[in-house]
Amino acid sequence: MNFFQLVNYLGRLLTGYAFVFLVLLVPALAYKETFMIPFIFESFGYIGLVGLACFVLTSWKTKDEEDRFLIKESLALVGLGWILITLFGSLPFYLSGHLSLMNAIFESVSGFTTTGSTVVKDIESFPKTLLFWRAFTHFIGGMGIVVMFLAVLPYLGAGGRLLLKSESFVPDVKFIKPRVKETLKQLLLVYVSLTAIQCVLLIIFGMNFFDAVCHAFATLASGGFSTRQMSIGAYDSLPIELVTIFFMLCAGTNFGLFFLLYQRNFRAFFQNVEWRTYVCIWLFSVILITICVMGYHGTFSLDTSNFVHYSFGKALRSVAFTVTSLMTDTGFTTIDYDLWPHFAKWLLVILMIIGGSAGSTSGGLKIIRVIVLFKFLLNRIQSIFQPRVIKAIHLGGQVIDEEIQRAVLSYFALYVSVFIVGSLLLCWVGLPIVTSISSVASALNGCGPGLEYVGGFEDFSAIPVLGKGVLCILMLMGRLEIYAVLVLFFPSFWRDK
Repeated sequence: MNFFQLVNYLGRLLTGYAFVFLVLLVPALAYKETFMIPFIFESFGYIGLVGLACFVLTSWKTKDEEDRFLIKESLALVGLGWILITLFGSLPFYLSGHLSLMNAIFESVSGFTTTGSTVVKDIESFPKTLLFWRAFTHFIGGMGIVVMFLAVLPYLGAGGRLLLKSESFVPDVKFIKPRVKETLKQLLLVYVSLTAIQCVLLIIFGMNFFDAVCHAFATLASGGFSTRQMSIGAYDSLPIELVTIFFMLCAGTNFGLFFLLYQRNFRAFFQNVEWRTYVCIWLFSVILITICVMGYHGTFSLDTSNFVHYSFGKALRSVAFTVTSLMTDTGFTTIDYDLWPHFAKWLLVILMIIGGSAGSTSGGLKIIRVIVLFKFLLNRIQSIFQPRVIKAIHLGGQVIDEEIQRAVLSYFALYVSVFIVGSLLLCWVGLPIVTSISSVASALNGCGPGLEYVGGFEDFSAIPVLGKGVLCILMLMGRLEIYAVLVLFFPSFWRDK
């Protein structure tokens, strides 16, 4: 492990990151919240000094070691970079006195990992500067801090490809250009363009400028932080909900596919296996849950719960929004889905776990992994009664080799293990089992709300400090595909060989 080079790059990253806080001067001055200005400069100063110190103190040792930045250093830079950025991102919340230290860290981690879980009890009483910062952390985290890495460290060189691979954002598809920096520029252009278009549409349909910007930041990042206590439901506007649904679906789509649309290659776009599966799961879930919340579901004689049943129009509207929000792991709400039947609620949890497409801002297992797992299981079942038949697994006309299959299976096994341990830890701190499981599902998949005490219109402020710490780790693991955080705990990872 090249520690000097790692610390040097982290110093450069933090130095550049410090200037991001100056963006908060815009809402502070625009909305006459001058009391926030000292805290903004204080945050800028702390981060800038730490970053500059790391950079200056290691510069003498790293002049001739640019080529020694390999896979271990890349993984460490991603893992430690995200941890440091989320920790320092809590400063405006904490220094201004609006949140305790643990709550400030939780809110920052939730923002940068685009989870959207909040500990703020009265959102609308929060200063607009902090509301903007919450949304802006989504915007930064949405495309991955890897974009900032490449912007702050323009001469990272060959290490950039390993860094990109370790962040697991861009899939290996033929239409992605080989140059990492060029690829990231194009992805960022798509991301910013979609954000701007949604912002304009929200303003046209009645949302004020500030709310439109914040909600656009949160939507394309699959984040979910809102400026209203009732989230999107506060506007009670069908056009706003339809616009949000469309852009949430875009956020759950592989951003690389938008290059095909730009190139007018519509056939290749619609033939993409993952995208078609994504749309089919979404459509089937909307239909199924709509039928369920209308009252067409089984009842258990000992169940005394009084479920709320809707008319077809209200059911379709609320279900379409909720399914899109939770499947893309965005987390916006328009209605209290915790009042829905058990089947609907647990199907929503399953959709959280499945998530969106690879190469999107959504969390979860990703559609492509679910497809490979499904095909692998079918293949194994078939081999039981046809042991002599060797059948390859195909995906989109290509054979999925055994190495990829093993990688998907190992990730799934690791995911399940982390999920179980996390759920047990939350039960240990005293949370009910449904709250514990749904909280872990929310954190690990970057969704935001869960069920029961952390439902759609609830917050995470009542979670004990230890529980919040566990959820922070799970949010980081979920955003970084688990590995980039987990390897940091292995002593062998930090050795030279």
